[in-house]
Amino acid sequence: MADQGAVNLFMVVSMIALWVMVAGLTGIHIAEYLKKRTRMRAVILDSRGEARDEHELGKQKELLIGKSAPANLVNIDFSDSAYAASIEEDHAALVRNGAYWYVCARANNGMVGLKQKGGEPVYKLQKGILYRIQRGDTIYISYEKIVIQ
Repeated sequence: MADQGAVNLFMVVSMIALWVMVAGLTGIHIAEYLKKRTRMRAVILDSRGEARDEHELGKQKELLIGKSAPANLVNIDFSDSAYAASIEEDHAALVRNGAYWYVCARANNGMVGLKQKGGEPVYKLQKGILYRIQRGDTIYISYEKIVIQ
């Protein structure tokens, strides 16, 4: 009988330990999921590489990038940029499609680029094509930089 009691105690302790491990792993999984679900931000850098403006990529479908004019209001405005002469009113857009964000060049001058996280080359974007963006990517609007965080 003493052996049966020891076996039962071992089983109870083992089950409790198993449930603690499952709860811990579930907590880690939930934390990672929530970390990935946080909204991305588009951070506009100044000439020194410091953030001068920030836009949350929230539930809206599109953020327009360019220069504001009475007939064309943009979300990310480079009207006061040192490179404003090379930035068109409707230069580019950040577009949400489902759970992912994309950048789309709209400028006729071809001055929209994308440097992917960890990548060296800056890709010149073709007008009207959606390019998926992720945290760590840098978008170039003329010589201005937008970092996705």
